[in-house]
Amino acid sequence: MPYDRPQSPLDGVHWVEDFISNDSVADAALGNQRMEIVTIGNASTITNLTATDGGAIHIVTAATADGDGCVLRSFTDGLVLNGGAGGFSFRAKLVDQIASNNFRVGLDDSVTATSPTVGIWVDCDGGVISLQVDSADSSDLAIAASGVSTLTSGTTMVVATWHTFRVEWSGSNSVGGPRFVELFVDGEAAGSCLCNIDDDEEVEIKIAHWQDSGGALAVELDLDFLEYWQWIDRE
Repeated sequence: MPYDRPQSPLDGVHWVEDFISNDSVADAALGNQRMEIVTIGNASTITNLTATDGGAIHIVTAATADGDGCVLRSFTDGLVLNGGAGGFSFRAKLVDQIASNNFRVGLDDSVTATSPTVGIWVDCDGGVISLQVDSADSSDLAIAASGVSTLTSGTTMVVATWHTFRVEWSGSNSVGGPRFVELFVDGEAAGSCLCNIDDDEEVEIKIAHWQDSGGALAVELDLDFLEYWQWIDRE
């Protein structure tokens, strides 16, 4: 599976958000790609860390009620996943604590904390990482991360530590979508599973962050970048 990215629209799609823009935090369109901010419960506080991290954002949930958080998303229902090579990558840090600190990053169809019905994404449930591959037309698939030396016990993020995630897919399944999906964490293979997503199921580029402590709690997440790519066979 190629690690390089498409360099031309003739080859495919290469979308990058590196959060170097400060024009976002005070309005509803964040970063260079103008990602929409959707509130879950009560609004999170989002600040830009350009001066200290070369382009990153800091998200803090409102300490108001259980389930508070936010979703950052690209164009609504703007993508379908065709067969062939593609993927996404991002760098994240659970800043203050692991417990009740949750995120979901990748391509999916949900704008709440509720698990999506369609998509491919990295799921963090209180620091525990899994690769999720879901289809509305077929069954859901998932696999926990394993064998990654920088994750505690092979599955759990280390608090106040940057982790780099990369998901890649390849091949074509019987309904036109990708066939094989792999997760890498900090450069090491962490898990893989098959994919049964149909090539007409719509998703969005998405970042979701929320807390599920059962009450009021502020938890923090830093994000350094997010990129997505998909090679396209136009022949």
